[in-house]
Amino acid sequence: MHHHCQLADALVMLRRFLRQPGGRLAFIFAVILCAMSAVMGSYVYSACQKASADYTTLVSDIVLAQQATPQLRAALEEGSRQPSSEHIKYIDYFTSLSKQHLNNIQSSIERHRYLISDVEYLHNHFSELNNRLSDLTQQSQQAQQRPELIDPLQRVAMEVGGAQAWLYNQLLEEVRDTSVQQRLVMQRLSIAVSALLVLMVSAAITLCLAVIHLHRQRNVMHQLMLTDELTGLYNRRHLVNIASAALTQAQRDRAPLSLLLLDLDHFKQINDTYGHPTGDEVLRQISKQLRELSRPSDTLARIGGEEFCLLMPNTATHDALQVADRLRREVEVNTLSGIEQQANPTISIGVTTCQVGSLTFEQLYSFADKALYQAKALGRNRVEKLLPPTEPSPDNKPQAYGHTLIRESSDS
Repeated sequence: MHHHCQLADALVMLRRFLRQPGGRLAFIFAVILCAMSAVMGSYVYSACQKASADYTTLVSDIVLAQQATPQLRAALEEGSRQPSSEHIKYIDYFTSLSKQHLNNIQSSIERHRYLISDVEYLHNHFSELNNRLSDLTQQSQQAQQRPELIDPLQRVAMEVGGAQAWLYNQLLEEVRDTSVQQRLVMQRLSIAVSALLVLMVSAAITLCLAVIHLHRQRNVMHQLMLTDELTGLYNRRHLVNIASAALTQAQRDRAPLSLLLLDLDHFKQINDTYGHPTGDEVLRQISKQLRELSRPSDTLARIGGEEFCLLMPNTATHDALQVADRLRREVEVNTLSGIEQQANPTISIGVTTCQVGSLTFEQLYSFADKALYQAKALGRNRVEKLLPPTEPSPDNKPQAYGHTLIRESSDS
């Protein structure tokens, strides 16, 4: 459940972040960077595949095939001057060798998928050469039985040799062009990798800044949930949570816990006479005074318009009364900055103490509120205390506390 709440808070903060112009711009920039990084990554992968292609084997096969062509022509020229069955066998051997080279070259081309499209226009020439070599093999076999076919065989073999030489020259030229492109791809790849790194770093920085901004927004929202916007003090909700935990700890340690309710006297007259901006400034400065006079272990909160609450763990009634009277005197004698003398307020304070943390916060607050009401009724600018009974009644009903109230006033 806690994780679901955190996720919901994160989504709310993200929506608020995206509603801001800067947040939308950062989000759009991050999306564009991610998209560009994906495109650049795809290009880098494709370029790496193309740049890593090794044409050494293919070039070796082409060179071997080119070497067989002049040897075939030499055999044909020798056979034309002195035809014999040996020359026919020689022609047959080189024909078979040329066909083997042709098959090897075609197999090598099929292994280089980036080269296939560049030499696709030679596909028909490969098929035609393969067929002509097969026909030449058949004709050489026939010429061994019929000597009159030797001359036609030599002419056909010369034509096949010429076609073979042209095809291999074209293929070698394409491989060279592809190698040149490969070097260009390597250069572009280095640039692309550098650009990709820059994009990834930029995206990472942007996302980090967005996360930091969201984290700050979350802290601000969390602080707003706990504090009063005008005075910066804790609000009633946070006070209740702190008080519940403090009462539990007091009950565990069997230690006293005191609660002070403070209310500005005649604050409505200040608002009516000098205006609400002056009243707000009075609340801000009084809050600052109370915060400076409070102990670090105490919890000071604004719980109403001009009403404050001070929770004091491990504090007995006598000490709480001393603190309350000191707060009252400091507010009375201190002159507020930028405020007319007549607008300087006084405060009335109600004090109560829970001896062992056996009360709820609502019960403790009720006693402090009644003490504050009594201070107001007795003339304001004073401290009154109202304590619960030392031992709770047997039936544990809250109403039973009202019959044994202890009252003590403190005037300065």
